[in-house]
Amino acid sequence: MDLEDITVRELEYLRVINEEDSPISITSLSRKLGRSASSVYEEVNHLISKGLVCKGPEGVYLSSNGKMLLELVDNSHRIIETWLVGLGFSVDEACRLASKMETTMPIEVLRKLYEKIGKPRSCPHGKPITFSSTVINKA
Repeated sequence: MDLEDITVRELEYLRVINEEDSPISITSLSRKLGRSASSVYEEVNHLISKGLVCKGPEGVYLSSNGKMLLELVDNSHRIIETWLVGLGFSVDEACRLASKMETTMPIEVLRKLYEKIGKPRSCPHGKPITFSSTVINKA
């Protein structure tokens, strides 16, 4: 799956599901997202059909593809943010701008950008960039 294949809404669901240490129920997920249980149920089924979420007796949780996609998005954000700080943007402004670009930049461009900025190990916030271990190398 490419970054361009994920919507902001899908990403929001994946991030909330990922915050949990164990499967999360539809009811808890709807409460955390501030949406009706029926809307959440529909979106979760959509994410299941895309192979990003799994459903068990205890609730829903990320599939290995869902975890990989989130890692790729996080790395994308951190690489773009690092690049923007290098261009002279403040850390806060770079973070805001990176949030707008994290799912729209093609993987090939991210790969080149990562190499061009010296393959940093962390972003300006100190969060790790694990780009070398993600799907970026397989794309």
